[in-house]
Amino acid sequence: MTERFDKPDAGVPDDLLCFYSVDQLAAAYRSGALSPLTVAQAMFARIARVNPRLAAYYALDEAGALQAARAAESRHRAGTAKSALDGVPVAIKDHIDVAGMASPRGMSLTSASAASLATQDSPVTARLREAGALIMGKTTMPELSVIPVTHTRAFGITRNPCDTARSPGGSSGGGAAAAAAGLCTIAIGSDGGGSIRLPASFTGIAGHKPTLGRVPYHPGQTDRTVAGPLARSARDCAHAMNAIARADGRDWMELPADDTDYLAALAGASLKGLRVAYSPDYGYQKVDAAVAALVDVAVEAMARAGATVTRIATVCRDPFRPYMIQAGLRLRASKRRDDDPPAVASMLDFAATITPEDLQFLLDERNRLGADLLGIFKSHDVLLSPTSPVVAPAVGEFYPDGDTLGEANRNLIGFTCPVNLVHMPAVSVHCGHAGGGLPVGLQFAGPKFSDARLLAVAAAFERLTENRAAAGI
Repeated sequence: MTERFDKPDAGVPDDLLCFYSVDQLAAAYRSGALSPLTVAQAMFARIARVNPRLAAYYALDEAGALQAARAAESRHRAGTAKSALDGVPVAIKDHIDVAGMASPRGMSLTSASAASLATQDSPVTARLREAGALIMGKTTMPELSVIPVTHTRAFGITRNPCDTARSPGGSSGGGAAAAAAGLCTIAIGSDGGGSIRLPASFTGIAGHKPTLGRVPYHPGQTDRTVAGPLARSARDCAHAMNAIARADGRDWMELPADDTDYLAALAGASLKGLRVAYSPDYGYQKVDAAVAALVDVAVEAMARAGATVTRIATVCRDPFRPYMIQAGLRLRASKRRDDDPPAVASMLDFAATITPEDLQFLLDERNRLGADLLGIFKSHDVLLSPTSPVVAPAVGEFYPDGDTLGEANRNLIGFTCPVNLVHMPAVSVHCGHAGGGLPVGLQFAGPKFSDARLLAVAAAFERLTENRAAAGI
């Protein structure tokens, strides 16, 4: 029997607090109507009830979060709150370090390397603590981030709160499930090919993949992976960016500090006059009919709201092979084990076959892809598409018998991975429900450094859909 956990439990009065936005929490803290401690306690109570059914978290820091909540409560009483995130519950993805907690990358905590505790916070964790956020715990991810669903031998199956027979996707599946289920207000994930945006799409929330270097990332920097927020709205993602898109000094690829206020960028955001390039399939992608129909409806609504929409047949060549080469490079040092799941084994076997000629092919294709996208952005503000060509996959559809190099998995990253290859940002935002009530996501992509604009567009689209829903359209 499938279950849903994406709404408060009407029988638990404090459950509603777990679904408050950042703005709602900040306002209630300022007025004294709520305290961070009350909210943290309510959320840990919900986690105790719901997490055993979802496996969104693999580790909690209840003592640390409650201690931080008491400190936040004192600051709010004194009128010295650190930021809008002071006292806001946040979850951190497995392989993003939190001092004193393990980062096993989906592997068993019985191994020495997986069980070792981080000695310092990652940049995003450090910035969130500085902002006063409550670090609730660490969320699940697939082993080595190599499959697009979150299911590991160590922590079991992570399930989608919109339908527990479905996966929340991966690799930031635990974070997406936690945010959608009210087990945190903001989740921090990472995205090397769609690992924030696909889970956001599958769970009906928003997810932002920043420009490479905009959010400092350490340790484990790669040429395609970034840390970014997942939340129940683009506005809450903007709140998160105001905290985490700040200088750190440990990431040699981080961009120079700037004074972007991502929340202020949302003020007055409108779709009117927005130049949209819309590609329903990028020229190579197969898309489920129900997903395509919902996205078409969203595009038509944007046009009626004043956006100038140009439909384009081809965005670029299929980037699957260059993406796999780049993804495989980081795995070449990983040791193949006899008990590796087929999907993990398949990716490791592929990584071992990468040649110098493959590297040259990767470089050439990235240059071609970058030129193709820049050509689109010369005359358009955003590139619009489905986030995923399908709704959330059924549990077990890709694991343990899925082939990482197979056509089904290729289809999942066809819209998301191009921007990772060329360091550009993108946002996924909820645009409706397909058959069975499963969420569908809409992706806005843009040129490098257009993060604030993309979040503003996403927020404007969310307002449009809310207004349409209120009007019964």
